[in-house]
Amino acid sequence: MRAFILLFVTFYAALGYAADKNESLLRWQDNLSFSHQKHQTPQTDKVWKLCALYPSLKDSYWLSINYGMQKAAQTYGVDLKVLEAGGYNQLATQQKQISQCQQWGADALLLGSSTTSFPNLSQQVGHLPVIEVINATHNNIIKTRVGVPWFQMGYQPGRYLVQWSKGNPLKVLLMPGPRDAGGSQEMEDGFQQAIAKSNVTILDIAHGDNDLEIQRNLLHEMLERHPDADVVVGTAIAAEAAMGEKRNLAKPLNIVSFYLSHQVYRGLKRGRIIMAASDQMVWQGELVIEQAINVLEGHAVPDNISPPILVLTQKNADSEHLRCSLSPGGFRPVYQYTSAAKK
Repeated sequence: MRAFILLFVTFYAALGYAADKNESLLRWQDNLSFSHQKHQTPQTDKVWKLCALYPSLKDSYWLSINYGMQKAAQTYGVDLKVLEAGGYNQLATQQKQISQCQQWGADALLLGSSTTSFPNLSQQVGHLPVIEVINATHNNIIKTRVGVPWFQMGYQPGRYLVQWSKGNPLKVLLMPGPRDAGGSQEMEDGFQQAIAKSNVTILDIAHGDNDLEIQRNLLHEMLERHPDADVVVGTAIAAEAAMGEKRNLAKPLNIVSFYLSHQVYRGLKRGRIIMAASDQMVWQGELVIEQAINVLEGHAVPDNISPPILVLTQKNADSEHLRCSLSPGGFRPVYQYTSAAKK
């Protein structure tokens, strides 16, 4: 219970908190408890080759991760190669991409898994160290992981809605993303725990890939079944779909996003989205590079670290709060960065 109270106070203090990299990181023991971890930057003279796998870059969440990684690769003078799977549940594709990383001569694998488990990972990577990026596979060969528990990315929006509703009934359509991938079940579990014993109730749950057209079709179907819904809660892609839909409804439809994207940020600024959580993706991308360097340099690294989660509303969705969350406007994915030392 003490850990639960600490978590609640810490994250709601984030309403007025601007990210400062001189502040401590969070080191997660489980979904509800954490300790503070000092942020230490690495030093290296070697041009390490780091190969990163992403589920997809069509979701701007991973675009911001990519920006953070590219920025850190430039800062520390390492080579970075990025491969995307094209969507979730793409195990076979990512297994082939691991072989591509090995052929490239990677010193470490930065694994953003598209699945909740990665069978035979140890046999495939051999002695190649693996740093987990965002999505947990719970594989015992992982050297370290950068990312918040996805449970918290569902829990924080749920707690916010309970407070925002002021005890009045709220009917929710829940859209947590692809089934069995990308933290969808964890976000769903976190949201359900947060609203337990409140007047916030879930009318329907729809799973689907983080594709705008897929999410829009799922939302259409749910609204046909439940025209009395008050709130759509889901991934950033679901929130984007809901922003386009709410203009066509007679009844106002409130929107909450489990995480941040560029479109969600614009929705917050315009008052079209009432709340979004941010796990500070740019900073996380930088941390992955830093952790990989520390592992390769033989330094001890903490497991399960992340920046603090920010709870964002129209009132605090400003550039100061967002500077460690979103890639700059106009940024395009970087699939390969070669250190200046090799140029």
